[in-house]
Amino acid sequence: MSELDANVVDEYARHLSKVNARNQVLAAEDIYTEQGALLIKKGTPLSEELAERVIRHKLTRPLEHSVDLSNQIDSGRLLKAFEQLFERYPDCLAINQAIALDLSLREQCREYARYPLLMQKLTVMAMRRPHDYQKGIFCAWLSLALARQMKLDLESQNEAFLAGLMHDSGMLHIAAEILDKQGQLTTEEWRAIQSHPRIGELFLRQVPHLPAGVARATLEHHERRDGTGYPSARFAEELSTVGQVVAVADSLCAVRMLRFKSPGSNLANLLPILQLNARSYDQEAYRAAVSIIRSGELQQARMHSDDQMPSIIEQMLAAHQHLERCFESVAQLMEVLPEQPAAGRLRTASLQVQNSWFAVASSGLLSLSLKQLIERAAEEHELYAMADELHLMLGEVNWQFNQLRKVLTALHDDHALQGASAEVLQQGLEQMADLDQVVIH
Repeated sequence: MSELDANVVDEYARHLSKVNARNQVLAAEDIYTEQGALLIKKGTPLSEELAERVIRHKLTRPLEHSVDLSNQIDSGRLLKAFEQLFERYPDCLAINQAIALDLSLREQCREYARYPLLMQKLTVMAMRRPHDYQKGIFCAWLSLALARQMKLDLESQNEAFLAGLMHDSGMLHIAAEILDKQGQLTTEEWRAIQSHPRIGELFLRQVPHLPAGVARATLEHHERRDGTGYPSARFAEELSTVGQVVAVADSLCAVRMLRFKSPGSNLANLLPILQLNARSYDQEAYRAAVSIIRSGELQQARMHSDDQMPSIIEQMLAAHQHLERCFESVAQLMEVLPEQPAAGRLRTASLQVQNSWFAVASSGLLSLSLKQLIERAAEEHELYAMADELHLMLGEVNWQFNQLRKVLTALHDDHALQGASAEVLQQGLEQMADLDQVVIH
C-alpha cells in the first residue's frame, strides 16, 4: 500500500485481537504473507497469538479487508450515539434543534452504513479508543452542521460528515504506549502521532466507492492555512474546502471536550477563541461556526468562581505587561517580514505574524484602557464576568505568541533574514523570552 504499511498493520491487529474477546473477529478469507505463505485460514478467530504473527509479516492485503467483525455499529447504533452526544452536551442539542439538523443527520447515518469497512473501523474505535470515538461523533455532527450552514452541495456535506466521523481512524494503527503516554513525547513519538492523518487517508482511499473527498479531508484535518499544520505543512490555496471544514470542527470539538468540560460550559465559551483565530480558519467555515453557535442562544458560562477572581485578576495584570511587550515585537516584525513570500518557513512566519497582530489589534486586548478595566474589576465585583472572559482571551493570546515564537526560532536558526531584519528578529525573540514567565490558567 505504501511506505507506512509496516506501521499500519501492527497495532490494528492487536486491537482486533482484543475486540475478539468480546465481539468475534474472524478471518473472512485465507490470509497470506507477502511471500505467499498461508498465515491464517478462513474462519479462524483472530486471537492475540495470531495478531502477533500478523505483526511479524507483511500481508498481501491490508488486514481490515480480510476480517469480519460481528455486532458492528450500524446506522441505528450510530444515530443512537448522536442522541447520547446531545444528552452529554445540551448545548449541542440546542444548536441541533435551532438549525433543524435531525433529518440530515439521519440521512448521513444511512449513508455511512453503505460502507462495511467504515463500520468495522468505527466499531473497533468505540471499543478500543472510546475518547477518539466520542470525538469522532462530535466532529461528524459539527462538520455536517458547518457544511450545511455554508450551503455546500450534498456530496460535500456527505464528505464532511464521513471525514469528521473517521478523521482519527489512523490512531488505531499507532502504538498505544505512544498515544497514552504521560509526559513529554520524544521527536519520534510525536512524528508517529503526526502520521495519523496520512494513515487514515491511506485506509479511506481503499474503501470501495467512498467519495475521494473523505480521504483528502481526513489527510488535511490538521493542516492550517498559514503552513503550520501537519503532515504536509500546506498553505491555504492547497487545501480543500471540506478539509478546512473538518479542521475547524476538530479544533472546536477538542477545545469543548477537553478545556470546557466542566458543568455549565458550552460552545458559546469558544466564541472569544474563535474571534482571536479568525484569520487562521477558512473564512466561510469561521463565519458558519460563529453563526451556528449563536443560533443556540447559549449563555457563556463563568470559568472561575468569585472567590478565585482576585488571584485571576492578579495573573491578568502581570500577563498584560509581558504580552504587551511581545505585541510590540510582533508589530516591529510586521515591518521587516515580506507580506507575501513565496513559500516555506518565511511565508509561515509572515502569515503568523500578520495573524497574531490582527487578532490582538482588532480585539484591543493589550490596550491601556483594557488594562484599566481589569484594574477596576479588582474592586468592582460586578465586572468579574467580563474579567473572566478576558482571562480566557489573554490565555489564547499567550498560546498564539508561544506558537509564533517556535516558528520565529526556526526562522532564526535558518538564518532566513539578514542585516537589520535579522536584528529585529533577534530582538523579538529576546522579548518573547518573557513568555516563560506568563502564567494564565
